[in-house]
Amino acid sequence: MKPALHGDLKISEIIEHYPQTRSVFTAHGLSALVSEDGMRVLAPFLTLATALRSRLIDLTSFLRLLQEVIDLEELAEAPGLESVDHQGELTLLALMPCGLKVPFSKAISEAIGRIEKEHNLSVRYAVEGNVNQELSYYPYINTLEKVEELPDIIISADFNAFYGHSFYNRFVATGDVTGYNTINTGKTFTDAGVVDPEGNYTVLGINPLVIVANTEQLNGRPLPTCWADLIDPMWKDSITLRGSSDFFCHAVLLPMYRDHGAEGLRQLADNVLQGMHPAQMVKQIDLNAPGALYVMPEFFAYRAKQQQRIQIIWPEDGALASPVTLQVKASRIDELRPVLDLLTGIDLAQSLAGARFPVPHAEVTSEVQDKPLMWISWDLLRERDLLEVNAEIDDLFLPYVKSINK
Repeated sequence: MKPALHGDLKISEIIEHYPQTRSVFTAHGLSALVSEDGMRVLAPFLTLATALRSRLIDLTSFLRLLQEVIDLEELAEAPGLESVDHQGELTLLALMPCGLKVPFSKAISEAIGRIEKEHNLSVRYAVEGNVNQELSYYPYINTLEKVEELPDIIISADFNAFYGHSFYNRFVATGDVTGYNTINTGKTFTDAGVVDPEGNYTVLGINPLVIVANTEQLNGRPLPTCWADLIDPMWKDSITLRGSSDFFCHAVLLPMYRDHGAEGLRQLADNVLQGMHPAQMVKQIDLNAPGALYVMPEFFAYRAKQQQRIQIIWPEDGALASPVTLQVKASRIDELRPVLDLLTGIDLAQSLAGARFPVPHAEVTSEVQDKPLMWISWDLLRERDLLEVNAEIDDLFLPYVKSINK
């Protein structure tokens, strides 16, 4: 049960149970307390009352602000996708990473209502968690023949069927589906090459995958500093990836295959202890279960209760950049420009960045904005069919993982 808010709660307890309140601390000059270092060093020991007293901030007023932010959770979420057969009737379908589904839903719900009134538009939309669609919705995309069968605007997560050559040749190369590129791009995204030079895909944000170490399971081994370190034999049976017996996250395996080939995949498989959802990884860390290293979205690492036990490693060669991508029917751009401007605008970008998802906007600042990213490269995505590459990876990786983890 979540505790009621009061002054004697530790900062870490508040953020653990109510992560949406982080923005209130930041707005009052207390961002250091809820930063990566602060959550590890200060927050587990400092009460809210003590922290506010040192800054001469009124406790009663601050508690009220925290409660207001928490109460926003009671707002109705955006509707889900009722049927793939009727997705062509939607103005917008958003398949979001776990950490973005709720903040994205809240950010757009009120704004879309306002847009409908101001521009006399009717906007039908649905927001789903991407993980729910990974093995069911994306294969369905490759069965579509007509652009009318698609939503007007598609937002999707990770490297999926929309990046495959089947979808590209049928809908993108023909000009039926395109990006909406009005963003003033910042240096981090430019340096990593995230922006599509042909403008067919608009990356709204990145779900950054990082390495999280359970320091009590290291047994004297040095912390990894880059992704290549994960194939070192010292990590045998020590790494947990997002996945299961029949699926492992391609956002992790793609760059490993690109940089180290089949042998790199085999070496990584040697080191894999298990596959699970990031939420399960957090529980494993809190239980101090076997497994030294976890590859997970960065925001999930802050859900661990035992922050003193973990080290969040943003690799020197960049967090693996799993994209959140927007595409739109070219024929609908002019009519839906107000919706597109909302989706690519600063306000929504700031919400995503506040949830610890880097965004391309040069004007947005956050703790994760200036950290390096590792992008798979547009050349690879256009030269090779992503779905074929993923199938190659599965053929190489899955049998080996199964054989060594019997």
